[in-house]
Amino acid sequence: MKTVHLLVFLGLILLNACTREPLQIAQATDYQSYLATEPSPKTYSLEVDQTFWQERLGSDPGDEIAMIKLAQIFAAQFKQSGQLEHILFSDSLYQQVLALQSSPSSGIYQALAQNAITQHQFQQAKIYAEKALAIGERKAASTLVLVDVALELGNDYQANALLNSFANQNSFAHLVRQSKLSDHRGDLDTSIKLMEKGLDRIKGNKALYCWSLSNLGDMYGHAGRIEDAYAAYLAVLKTDPTYDYALKGIAWIALSHDGNYAEAKRIIQVLQQRKHMPEADLWLAEIAEMEGEPETKQACLQRFVQSVNLPGYKTMYHKYLAEVYAEDLGAVDKSMAIAQEEIASRPTPQSYDLYAWSLLLSGQPEKALEITRDFVQDRTSEPDAMYHTGMIYLANRQLDQAESFLKEAAESAFELGPARAASIRSTLEEI
Repeated sequence: MKTVHLLVFLGLILLNACTREPLQIAQATDYQSYLATEPSPKTYSLEVDQTFWQERLGSDPGDEIAMIKLAQIFAAQFKQSGQLEHILFSDSLYQQVLALQSSPSSGIYQALAQNAITQHQFQQAKIYAEKALAIGERKAASTLVLVDVALELGNDYQANALLNSFANQNSFAHLVRQSKLSDHRGDLDTSIKLMEKGLDRIKGNKALYCWSLSNLGDMYGHAGRIEDAYAAYLAVLKTDPTYDYALKGIAWIALSHDGNYAEAKRIIQVLQQRKHMPEADLWLAEIAEMEGEPETKQACLQRFVQSVNLPGYKTMYHKYLAEVYAEDLGAVDKSMAIAQEEIASRPTPQSYDLYAWSLLLSGQPEKALEITRDFVQDRTSEPDAMYHTGMIYLANRQLDQAESFLKEAAESAFELGPARAASIRSTLEEI
């Protein structure tokens, strides 16, 4: 009789373990003080510097130093504000400097390459980086920019070869690029170790420390180490209370792990007040879907499309724009066009995955499967690609393959978000 009681007791424990709500990690008391909406001191400092250098340039229109300083300031302001005109001003000033120089400097081409990467103009970035390297000065810096371009273009072989050409394999700049290369290869554990190693080298540099640790927070999240991710974001905010990227990471934890949609929405809306952040509307759309508010979801998606569908800006959001067109707005032709642009710009597995997904949603499952097998499968471990591949196999009635890829995607539920994770679970139950 005691044995029966024990078995019933153990059964109740197991049932409770399977049905209880996930541990709430994001606690408002931890980060409430960082949600103050006062302008960042960094923003004020940039504005002061901008005024100084603009006055100097006004008194001497040919002052190259003033142009370069202003170009740097506008590039930094873009990261703060998200306003497209800032990065465009930066580009125009660098181009003016090039026009004035009898012998172009590699530093200007390096800066133009970095701006082009920011704008997802990767082929143009490659041209600038190669010009910088050909000049010969500051060769190591030019090579590192070329590594960045190679990684963005999916040319991991070239990136690896360039990294191997460095004598110092343990510098911060080298380690963070090695980390990204390992991530591209699907080795997240090694990627995390390399980033942690890099972090140890720059703890005295506030800006690099916050950048590295916030990126580590993202990596921990992808690895399922959500508490470590949360701790990393809080450590960043303790170092720099105005580092909004860390708050964005906390908002995603509240949304995708905790299922605390009200809190996620609150953080996102504060961030929207501080910066032009189109992706916030995608998050708000997902929250609306989870809360059963289809009209609110559509309004958020329409607002997102309107805010990014501008020349010189939409390339930064091509992936998301294509998915919204195909999945939510019934404009698969527009999604297809974006995917083809992406393939022309950077023929990575992710670009081909976007094309295959558009083909599937346009009613061409066989063609989608052909593209996936040739250019996506076994070439990337990105969760979105795993999900798309599974659904493409399902549409072609190859259930074993579909189940395999969807189960792999389900392991990245935190990264995919609650709506997609729920869709995967539902699909797997039906197979």
